[in-house]
Amino acid sequence: MNFYKYFVRYGSYPLWMLKDGKIELYRYLYDLRNYDRIAGKDQLLRQEENLRQLLKHAGQNSRFYTELFQEYDVIPDARRDPFEQISKLPIQTKSILNENRTAIIASNIPSKHLMQDSTGGSTGTPLIFYRDKHCILKRRAQELFFDKWMDCRIGDKVALFVAARHHPKGLKGFKSRFRNATAARLLAFDPFKTDEMYLKSFYSTLRKFSPDIIKCFPNSLYIFARFLKEKGLVDIRPRAVSCTGETLHHYQRELFEEVFQCPVYEKYGSFEIGVAACECSQHNGMHMFQDGVYFEFVNQNGKHAEPGEMAQLIVTDLYNYGFPLIRYQIGDIGAFSASTCSCGSKLPLMSKLFGRDRDILVDDHGRPRPGYLFVEVFNKNHIPGTFQVIQEDSDHVLIKAVKAKEYTKTHEELILKSFRGLLGQGVEINFIYLSEIPREPSGKYKWVHSKLNMFNENS
Repeated sequence: MNFYKYFVRYGSYPLWMLKDGKIELYRYLYDLRNYDRIAGKDQLLRQEENLRQLLKHAGQNSRFYTELFQEYDVIPDARRDPFEQISKLPIQTKSILNENRTAIIASNIPSKHLMQDSTGGSTGTPLIFYRDKHCILKRRAQELFFDKWMDCRIGDKVALFVAARHHPKGLKGFKSRFRNATAARLLAFDPFKTDEMYLKSFYSTLRKFSPDIIKCFPNSLYIFARFLKEKGLVDIRPRAVSCTGETLHHYQRELFEEVFQCPVYEKYGSFEIGVAACECSQHNGMHMFQDGVYFEFVNQNGKHAEPGEMAQLIVTDLYNYGFPLIRYQIGDIGAFSASTCSCGSKLPLMSKLFGRDRDILVDDHGRPRPGYLFVEVFNKNHIPGTFQVIQEDSDHVLIKAVKAKEYTKTHEELILKSFRGLLGQGVEINFIYLSEIPREPSGKYKWVHSKLNMFNENS
């Protein structure tokens, strides 16, 4: 009955936000209610002012940026174009930001209002960063803004097929289950379980749950969707499938549309900037969220790219005042479009995203293991160094490693133990230590690569 979702949307969820001191979320949602429909020039003016205020704040309250602005003669005041001012600054990498972490934190924001987080590390060394409480709420409003494009709102039921670090914790006690039932309304697929018994069990649970939307990492949902197709279990009907975290390949989109009989949307998101771009109903690229992120597309020559040209994404987070990210090299490769979308939204388009896919490996029983599980072994255990995992065939996995000075034999043993837990004892795991691991032709560092092509399909 639809009554319950309206009760959550207009009753219990706002009460949870009030209890948590997060009721300001509704002010941000109200501010974004018609954002994608305002004129393009007005969106640009709004972004310009947000950028100006961020630069002013960073220059006054972050020691790192105060010194950087002085060095590059950046003056963020009302008389100067902030886009011109920011272009004077050098591009910041994860290593630079990690080395200057303490100096970047804004001095005028109390530490109790900062939340530490880190990137998934799929493009190399993870970035440890912070978000202030207002940024967290604005990011939530940003996600809900795009969810409306998929006819999904607060109170709707969400099935999650995501990486382990996104997997919701603590849903076993009465209080957490009560909160989930009256706020988030989540059902999460366990990414560590891909055996047939679990897939059958989860199908039964998901069918009873009857999700309004599926939010996924494509590789994780692909395992489940392929199982459903093979077994003829095609009676789960969400209103939409929302994909982020990895490149959505064409064969995956086709399978999801076939199995779930609903539109599939690709999003571009990251730990640092949230869901920053999303497909609309026309599916001809992803609209970029200008209010919260300033995107630059920089080609191999260090120049601003032309429409359709492959380029690295340089982002400036317009919402995060606690730990400003200005001209940050996020590690993704994409291209933008100069075309206007027929959907009516004036938000600019990212026409293509390259190099975010993580391959799927198989264990000694032929069961699929999403690549992000292996990436998380390094990140969650803070293994020092740079690594690449290559599955040569069903019986052999090679780990290429560039050791950091803190790396010891204990780290190698921990990697082996964790990988055997994922792959089983029947897969031989070998290490090769190198001075450098080459990047992909696109410029993206690839953590995991399988040469098996286990699904016998191409992207």
